[in-house]
Amino acid sequence: MRTLSVIALLASAALPAAAQQPTRTLIKPLAEYGEPFSQIAAVRELKDGRLLVVDSRDKIVQLVNLTANSASKVGREGSGPGEYGLPTQLFALPGDSSVIFDPLNQRYLMVLPDGKPGVSFRVGDEPSGSPRPPQGQRPEGGGQVMRIGGLGFGLPRATDARGRLYFEGGGISMGPNGPVTADTAPIVRYDRATKAVDTVAWVNLPKHNASVKSSGSGGNQRMEVRIGGRTPYPARDAWTVLPNGTVVIARVGDYHLDLVSPTRVVTRGAAVAFTAVKVGNAEKQEYRDQSKNAGGISITRNEGGPGGSQTRASTAPPPFEEPAEWPSAKPPFNATGIFATPAGEIWVARNRSASDPTPTYDVFSTTGKLTGKVVLPKQTRVIGFGAGGTVYTIRVDDDDLQYLQRFRG
Repeated sequence: MRTLSVIALLASAALPAAAQQPTRTLIKPLAEYGEPFSQIAAVRELKDGRLLVVDSRDKIVQLVNLTANSASKVGREGSGPGEYGLPTQLFALPGDSSVIFDPLNQRYLMVLPDGKPGVSFRVGDEPSGSPRPPQGQRPEGGGQVMRIGGLGFGLPRATDARGRLYFEGGGISMGPNGPVTADTAPIVRYDRATKAVDTVAWVNLPKHNASVKSSGSGGNQRMEVRIGGRTPYPARDAWTVLPNGTVVIARVGDYHLDLVSPTRVVTRGAAVAFTAVKVGNAEKQEYRDQSKNAGGISITRNEGGPGGSQTRASTAPPPFEEPAEWPSAKPPFNATGIFATPAGEIWVARNRSASDPTPTYDVFSTTGKLTGKVVLPKQTRVIGFGAGGTVYTIRVDDDDLQYLQRFRG
């Protein structure tokens, strides 16, 4: 029997930090949905103002009307038509349609504009091995993209206005003796219409971002690949995609934005000044507390056993392990907190000290220029955007329950 276990941790990182820049302050939400969620993974605003909301811990997708404070369930848990085993991400497609990423069933479920589930599809394997960038664009340390959950492109992260899917490789290279960790990962673009696959850019990963463990021998082997969640306050690049297909990368080295056009022309933004937040005892305890309540995805596939191939999933956080070493400082931004608005603004969540309760986002123009700051209420963070400057946030209460809010940005 051969067992493959893949754990892709979506750990809740530190909330963003305030900085000395002109700011807009969001004080009171226009609306807040009355029922709490366990773990909001994604939201998507439809043209009529209703919201598709994915709760990955409860394994449920809902169509929420914030104005009426009502909701209806979209699809159901399962592996049949109109069903999902583990909804984790939600992306916009043309025509007000949407798509849910379901790693447990290794497929995508379409959601129609009226909120009804549509057909499911799988992203096809690339024609000849893992995708590679054009000549001269492959950095040192980059390897082939490891297949994760049957997907040769890594994990999906975004779509553009044409409905092309964008993925990040898992930071694992396939060497002659099996998988090894890599210090970079590709951003891969997949065109659903033409089936074309190409690599747009590469991002830098933190040290010890991934680990590979093997056990057993012969026909009873187990391989566990763990991606993310191993480094406190990881210093890594962050990225998102604008509606026109421009990939925006926040570079952690000197904190600037690289804007990569659909034809791979790179525009470099100016470096943003920041004061490093030192990691002291309070920040260490903050990390421990957040890790205990972190969201995660654990997918285990057993192949060749008595019961045939089986796949299981869990969203419970893994057991906490005290880090072997701590960084001296937090990176300038939260790598999970970069967003693109429908109008093309880029929001980046700033890291802050454990004693700072004020979430703050840097706001950049479509040219990568810092244009201002946005300050949120305590215990909130951005989860998405809608038309007309609408901002959607998550408010976390003292019991770690999450409430969905709408602001006018």
